[in-house]
Amino acid sequence: MKTLLANAKIMDVNSKYHGETLDILVEEGVISAVGKGLEGRKVIDLKGKVVTPAFFDLFAHFNEPGFEHKENLASGVKSALFGGFSDVCLIPNTHPVIDSKSDVGFIRAGSTAGVDLHVIAAVSEGCLGENLTEILDLQDAGAVAFSDGLHPIWNTELLLKALQYVQKFDGLIMNRPKDVHLSQFTHMHEGGVSTTLGLKGEPGISEEIAIKRDLDILKYAGGRLHVSHLSTARGVNLIKSAKKKGLQVTADVAVNQLLYTDDDLMDYDSNLKSDPPFRGERDRKALIKGLKEGVIDAIISSHQPQDPESKELEFDLASPGIMSLPTLYSDLLTLQGELPLEIAVQKLTSGPRAVLGLPEVKVEAGSIAKLAVFDPSHIWEFTGKQNPSRSNNTPKYGKQLTGKCFGVYNQGHFFQNK
Repeated sequence: MKTLLANAKIMDVNSKYHGETLDILVEEGVISAVGKGLEGRKVIDLKGKVVTPAFFDLFAHFNEPGFEHKENLASGVKSALFGGFSDVCLIPNTHPVIDSKSDVGFIRAGSTAGVDLHVIAAVSEGCLGENLTEILDLQDAGAVAFSDGLHPIWNTELLLKALQYVQKFDGLIMNRPKDVHLSQFTHMHEGGVSTTLGLKGEPGISEEIAIKRDLDILKYAGGRLHVSHLSTARGVNLIKSAKKKGLQVTADVAVNQLLYTDDDLMDYDSNLKSDPPFRGERDRKALIKGLKEGVIDAIISSHQPQDPESKELEFDLASPGIMSLPTLYSDLLTLQGELPLEIAVQKLTSGPRAVLGLPEVKVEAGSIAKLAVFDPSHIWEFTGKQNPSRSNNTPKYGKQLTGKCFGVYNQGHFFQNK
């Protein structure tokens, strides 16, 4: 079927049509033409709406198998579509851990209803950091990268071996930069606010020491390393210096790190408990600057649904993590005074694909049709009726938001959000 997305304002800095309002004709999952006065069998009028390449998430937790009461593949896919995503990379911290070929196949089989699921397989058995998984088998099964997900790779020998091993197929190791001892039993960023609240804080050097260690190992072993969840100004500078030296390193930042600081925790809202913790204003601004300068390659949702039993507790007992996929576009609009929307979109589209070495998707004829449609002026309330997730652990729940995804074109169909 020829589907015509009419009167679409195109936002894609990699497209020659960026900033123009045109028709987009899609045939059999491919953009066949972009221009004015085009015709299609099915016409969707997008007047007043913006079309971008669909978002690609490098880090999300859909919890299945094992923790389906928080989220499952079906509800995770709905949350992704609601946020404008056509592709999501899932971390391996399930039960059992995603560390076998059959596990990879199970996740990939969930790539239906508009969202393609990509597997980040465990780099160590059980994500325990002791023994390497069968990396070649996992790669053959379709894993796009290797990581212990929520857990840092604390074992230096294992990290070195993993970096050497994946060079056989130009693979990617992803790691959370965190010193397991300096971050032990901590609940927020170490600073004046943690002292005021009487909570044990994680110092910024926990991240910085880990990044320095990982970069030294990368320089020695070779390979490709992706540093996930940057949160400190010095961490950004370390990545910047490593790139200038020619190391094959990339990095991402979670969207909520761009929105909040430790000052926002003064009322002990457990929905703002995050790992890594929200740092100070200087760090937040450095992260935004890192995105603008190209030091940070991607923005991630870091979507981590939690059930009430894990969140509706005293702050020091609550589990970290924020459910963030459904509200990500409105978050970008909130940030646009500091971070131009065009840059933010690029960090959620071509940026993540480049990290994984995947083909670029553009709003141009000949490109595969992975498109997201947003209504930047739509005002809505994020309540149970509007929540596609099984969880509601977000500070935005019950709040009025501006900007919403109208729908996603992927897998040969247009999936419209309600």
